[in-house]
Amino acid sequence: MKKNKVVEMTPMFFKDDIKILDSELVAPLAIPPSIPIFSRDELLILYNGHIFVAIHDSKQQHTIKVYTQTYGLQEIPTPKEQEQKYFSDNKTLIDKLKSDFIGRVISGNTGINPIDISDSLRSELTERVTKEYSLCTKAEYVAPPGKGIITWNDDSSIFNSYVPQCERMLILDKKLYTLATIPEYLDIFKGAFNPKFPNVYKECRDFAASGSPEEVSYFIDEHRDKIYYEAVPAAKNKIWHSHRSFKLFLDGVYWIPMYKEKTDGLISIYLKLLERQIKMDASSEYHGN
Repeated sequence: MKKNKVVEMTPMFFKDDIKILDSELVAPLAIPPSIPIFSRDELLILYNGHIFVAIHDSKQQHTIKVYTQTYGLQEIPTPKEQEQKYFSDNKTLIDKLKSDFIGRVISGNTGINPIDISDSLRSELTERVTKEYSLCTKAEYVAPPGKGIITWNDDSSIFNSYVPQCERMLILDKKLYTLATIPEYLDIFKGAFNPKFPNVYKECRDFAASGSPEEVSYFIDEHRDKIYYEAVPAAKNKIWHSHRSFKLFLDGVYWIPMYKEKTDGLISIYLKLLERQIKMDASSEYHGN
């Protein structure tokens, strides 16, 4: 007598049943913490898409003086190169993050892994991730007022493409400083120049465009009778006050660091951008199980 073969049924679903979970689209990922750029515990200068560190060689084209010691500035791997290394070194963990993300955002609402995912659904997922991270827009590039010796490094990196206002920045001790030229710094004190001598401010600013910090400081001293007395120290001491003064020469221009904020906010933006990239890669690479 022929026996009937019994087949245990498995849950049945249709491709149309596969949905994208909104709650998982922006759920944070535990990405590897040693992120590019910000994991270096040393003075960094970000300029025109390049990154520089201080080295014990003052015979360099670009230099930085800290207290009484002058250092050369040497370029290190670009943001693109650092990002490529980051994704390569952490490939196993990042691949798992991608897989887990797909599992939660697509199959998490069905209780099973989809046998297949259509191109249209994959495109929808990519579009939805992009929309949810809409604040991560392309950063507007603003060329710094250097001499153009260091040209813009358009390396298509996440950092250079999306992190805003990093064309001229100094990072030290988890603090961000915007780099201002000496003429830009003098603009802050325009009102300190006695209006009875309208040409003095212009002469000082024009001189500062090519003068060294020491020379500009001396110029202010020579004209201090035409500047409100109480404003003189504030106007000149940040530029140059003694042999212990800070001095940065980069791209043919002298710069003054202006404190902006702690690095926390910028790191938070960059982490969000790296997270978005992982989700975008997961969405475009996924072909179903």
